[in-house]
Amino acid sequence: MDVKPHDEEAGALADRIVLVMTDLAGAMGRLNDLIAQQAGVGPTDLLCLHTLNREGASTAGALSTRLGRTTGAVTHMIDRLEKAGYVRRRPHPDDRRSVLVEAVPEALGRIAAFYEGLDARSRRFMGEFSNEQLRTICDFLVGSHDNTVAESDRLTG
Repeated sequence: MDVKPHDEEAGALADRIVLVMTDLAGAMGRLNDLIAQQAGVGPTDLLCLHTLNREGASTAGALSTRLGRTTGAVTHMIDRLEKAGYVRRRPHPDDRRSVLVEAVPEALGRIAAFYEGLDARSRRFMGEFSNEQLRTICDFLVGSHDNTVAESDRLTG
């Protein structure tokens, strides 16, 4: 059942938000593609670096699950990123048969530099909102992320 907001104006705003979210996803995809090109990596490679930056060292299997890629594709990606100096492999401290992949901090710094302009613009823009509004925006974005992950999980079975 499709749940609509409580009144006509709220419904129209919800429709607009859904459209703008699609536009935002496209704009972020374009930005990430440009950054990946300038960094000399592929778009999924960049997503892998974001994941390692946020979640820390990981096994290839866990990255495969997180990125929705086969273990073979992830192994090739790790090889490329290691050769380019973005990641390194190290023995897993709790499992001698396993290897952890970690991002090289200096390489993450180079990637972060590409996002400095967006970060500064976003922080200036957020300065126009009250703390209560920022909490609401944050709650909305977290919920939207969770819904997107759940839908991706549903589509992958």
